[in-house]
Amino acid sequence: MECGGSTPLFFCHQKIPVKPVNTSIENKSGAEPPHSKSQPPISKVKIVVGLFALWLTVAALLSFSRLTHEAFGVQGDLTLHYHITRSYAQSFAEGDWLPRWAGLLDGGRGDALFTFYPPLCYLVSALLMKLFGLDVLSSIKAVSFLVLFLAQASAYLLAREFFNRRQSLIVSLGYVLLPAFPLICLHRVFLANAFALSFAPLAVKWAYRLLVGTEPGAVATGLTNEITPLKSLGRHRSQFCIIAFALCFSAIILSHAITTYLTGLTIGFLALAFIRQAGWRGILSLARAVFVALMLTAFFLLPQLVEADWVQLKLQLVQQDYRNYFLFAAPPNDSRYRQAWSGFNDATSYLIVIQSLTGLLLALSCWPKFRGDKSSPVVWFGSTLVAFGFLISLPVSDLLWRYLPGLKFIQFPWRFQPFVALGIGLLAVVAVECRPLLKKLPRMLLMAGLMWLIVIQLIFTAIFVHLDDDDVTREQVANLLVAADAQPVNLQEGTRLQNEDDLKYAPYTSNQLYFRPTGSAFMLYPPASKPGGLSLIESQGRVTTKRLEIARREFLIESDSPTKARIETHNHPNWHAQLDGSEIALQSEPETGLMLVDLPAGSHRLSLRFEARYQLARIAWLISMTSWVLLTLVLGFQLIRRK
Repeated sequence: MECGGSTPLFFCHQKIPVKPVNTSIENKSGAEPPHSKSQPPISKVKIVVGLFALWLTVAALLSFSRLTHEAFGVQGDLTLHYHITRSYAQSFAEGDWLPRWAGLLDGGRGDALFTFYPPLCYLVSALLMKLFGLDVLSSIKAVSFLVLFLAQASAYLLAREFFNRRQSLIVSLGYVLLPAFPLICLHRVFLANAFALSFAPLAVKWAYRLLVGTEPGAVATGLTNEITPLKSLGRHRSQFCIIAFALCFSAIILSHAITTYLTGLTIGFLALAFIRQAGWRGILSLARAVFVALMLTAFFLLPQLVEADWVQLKLQLVQQDYRNYFLFAAPPNDSRYRQAWSGFNDATSYLIVIQSLTGLLLALSCWPKFRGDKSSPVVWFGSTLVAFGFLISLPVSDLLWRYLPGLKFIQFPWRFQPFVALGIGLLAVVAVECRPLLKKLPRMLLMAGLMWLIVIQLIFTAIFVHLDDDDVTREQVANLLVAADAQPVNLQEGTRLQNEDDLKYAPYTSNQLYFRPTGSAFMLYPPASKPGGLSLIESQGRVTTKRLEIARREFLIESDSPTKARIETHNHPNWHAQLDGSEIALQSEPETGLMLVDLPAGSHRLSLRFEARYQLARIAWLISMTSWVLLTLVLGFQLIRRK
């Protein structure tokens, strides 16, 4: 059997002939081999245009119903991301591209959200608002559409490491058309999560290059035990792969922490699947690339080690206990809120079961590869993703959730299902190649089962992308997001609103209790249009606001007697105050956690600035700045050398 243009290298039964015809392996420059001189040069342009047109069409079909609906803005986590985007855009407009303090959240009292919640997704939204004059909701729509497009392109580029163009399209489309990605991106609107998922396959692609250390296609030859490596990567090529992986993985780190964790697990499974081809050199190359990515993002990661104890991150685990989201788990109580989540969990449980069954049948269809060569890496990689996604959704995995570091923070087992969809796409291509090797009856049964499972999944996808809420108008959405007449409420009242009607609670999603400094009040505040100002609480006087920005404040205060001033902002250790140019101490109000300042009588200038001044923060910035400069220089030399 010869390797034709439609057959990946590792599906061949015999060694590659000296002059292969129509191979699907790319050459060193990334272009197709010059085996088809009859093709006009414009053919590649047509291919790229065709791919872009297809991906744009799929993205439009998936997002049209939701992005054009009048109720867009109050479904899923949209209200949360609306307020986060609004706060980030305000900081961006004030010249702060990497804010730490989310000053418009918590009713203008602010919290340290951006110290722990990566900013890249919101940076893209802010840039779209700046460049095209979009409002907040329109920028979120644009980012959602962009995510659906990038996810397809990213999955396609990963698949091209193993398959030809047509086969790679199966992986590309399966990644977004199977219901897991639409669930996260469009139904639940986990915006930053979906944004990071659009880069995840690219990170896996470059991890594969680093592990195998060869040109595309150098994997095990499927049904035999041979390995057919191509020319090993040169030093400059290896450096380029390290840079490419570091940039992709850094983008994920700076987009969403949970997706970073899940992508790390996926790359770990990839390393296990390719361990025979990788060897210790491949593992070392990948470890070096991960280290570079961590250096590039040190400015974001290292301060978290210090500041994690300053806020209340563990409250998240109390509100969203992973045990409530195992397969068909019963609700922990009979509240309307928990009953609604239980109903949604039943739907995601069916999704997990159906995707797992699809993966199982595809793995069975690939049985000749298991039987012929147990080191067949692509099949093992795809099967491992499917198996892990099913395992963590079972109650028996409770010990894994408890003791595998970081796993409990992903909260929902179905968050791993987009990676399962990626594995299903890889298995599907291999299954098509193995189809002629199966006996007729097993082949017919497997194909029939797969057809029905795919139809069911497409129905799920159609349900997740459709938005049918004719009772809410654009005017109501705008009123809910602004909530001009809303009043502060305590947690008990907030819980009652959640149980009574989700829309009544929508304005209070602008609060992030987990990121408030320790000692802050557990009150829920309506949205604010500007950060908190200053008031005098122990005497009469006059306050003139000279500057009121998220990270910088300046007030002129006149008082006839010594007084105490309250700054309507939560007291975080990174806030620093100066009175008439001299540093002064900030106090915390006992019941609210707001900042208090003692002022002598007379006229004074009070300045406040949010700034991390401890040593580790400075070291982190130095590490990242140095790393970015070196990476830019190395990349520049690589491009010059290539040219």
